[in-house]
Amino acid sequence: MRDVVVIGGGLSGLSACYELEKRHVPYTVIEVKRRFGGGIRSSFEGGFIMDACAFAFRPIADDALLADLGLKGRMIQISGEACVFAEGTEALICALAYRLRGGRLMRMAVSSVGRLRNRFTICLENGIMLDAGALILALPARYAARMFWNLAPAAAECLAGFRYDSIRRVSLGYHKRDLPLRIDSDLDEIFPFIITTDQAGRVPDQDHRLIQVGLRSSDDMSTDEAIRAVTRHLGWRASPLVARVDYWSEADLQEDYGAAHSDNVRAIHELLPAGLSLIGSDYCRDAPSSDGVARLDERIQAGRRAARDAVEFLKARKR
Repeated sequence: MRDVVVIGGGLSGLSACYELEKRHVPYTVIEVKRRFGGGIRSSFEGGFIMDACAFAFRPIADDALLADLGLKGRMIQISGEACVFAEGTEALICALAYRLRGGRLMRMAVSSVGRLRNRFTICLENGIMLDAGALILALPARYAARMFWNLAPAAAECLAGFRYDSIRRVSLGYHKRDLPLRIDSDLDEIFPFIITTDQAGRVPDQDHRLIQVGLRSSDDMSTDEAIRAVTRHLGWRASPLVARVDYWSEADLQEDYGAAHSDNVRAIHELLPAGLSLIGSDYCRDAPSSDGVARLDERIQAGRRAARDAVEFLKARKR
């Protein structure tokens, strides 16, 4: 019998597991992919370290957490409000995952969650049933909605109404001699952000620059079409030395993050049974990113808070 099951091994889910690990609470994390991190993934090509997600982010405020994870000093400021990890944003995921000793079920999808007497039940796609005293779902809204239809239908209906944007992150590596003196460009609804760095470690040397551009496009746009659209918009004739295009359909929620969104998220949480937490970027009160720069703090703290809530719930049930 498991004390806690965490469904979803992205940043929020791993932060929950990390808190449970520190508190010596038995847990199992279930991840549908073969790797942790969700959309956070870094790759090395031609001397450039590129990120599938936002490679720039607001500084993480929790110095103690960074020290515990061995990341203090590896977060480098590139502007007044933006930092990068020298080894890529996936360094944060790797540091969290390395410290986890709980059970792992990788490449495993969950069909539904429910209740049987005083335990949560988790039905896996292969028909196996697990149980847990407390449950943490770290999933995009559309997946959570599917799992909740039987357990919390009112919450599922709210979650099914979430809609997502189609923003591709186009990463380009250039020699500086092939770039104009000014890299900024007119931003609009189609090209919502552009972020650049020549930070050592992220590029081969100081003669090169890494650029990431946001592109709002149709779901069926190919990689080559996305690269051409960006370079044509920027007016750059030289071909990039390296290029990659990443798109995660649940990465960008269509939301204005005003009072209505906060009220909606609060209402969804109130519809969930005690002992179950729902966390992830879809449920942030502030936008998870702004102008292409990610905010990670709220997702990390939501995961750790969900773990503490699960521990308190389990303690109360034993009294």
